[in-house]
Amino acid sequence: MDPGPGTGSEDVGILADSAHAPCAYWLLGGADPQAFGDAQDFEALARVVRGLPSNHSPQYAPVVEPTLSTGVRALVTAARTWIAGPLTTGCGRGPRPADGPERHSPRQR
Repeated sequence: MDPGPGTGSEDVGILADSAHAPCAYWLLGGADPQAFGDAQDFEALARVVRGLPSNHSPQYAPVVEPTLSTGVRALVTAARTWIAGPLTTGCGRGPRPADGPERHSPRQR
């Protein structure tokens, strides 16, 4: 489900731009799927979401599984894709350095 535009106050994008570093900001759900069981349309989904605590709330408590395993799997997949270099679809970070001892770490690229 596309949550659509939203307001935010994260400054990680500004920091990444200043460092000329790539940045991705993901929203991974952590709510109990059972809370959405009766939602049949977007408005019903929105009502459930409005009733959930945000990630800065002291009541925020994501469901550990599958939240943790999904997040780890997504981050590992992204990291492995980025390290592997450009994809045939044109999504990538640019040319790969030569393999061997002179190859730079991802932070140095």
